[in-house]
Amino acid sequence: MSRDLPRVPNFKRLLIGGAIIGIVIGVIVSVLGDEAQGYSETSAALYLGALGAMFGLALAALLGITLDWSGRRSESRR
Repeated sequence: MSRDLPRVPNFKRLLIGGAIIGIVIGVIVSVLGDEAQGYSETSAALYLGALGAMFGLALAALLGITLDWSGRRSESRR
């Protein structure tokens, strides 16, 4: 009998997707939010986009680790 390997998430796609979603949210917040004193609109969008990308990466990494852990855990119970 062959044992199936546990399903693992594609971390590369997950992290890239999280970063892109974070960038989009950061840019939307900067465009719709109040004007930042001392920064141009473009600079504010870039800074908030970069900050959003970092948060998106972190959340996607946590999601990927959780999915990987739960997949391996349920496979070991069989």
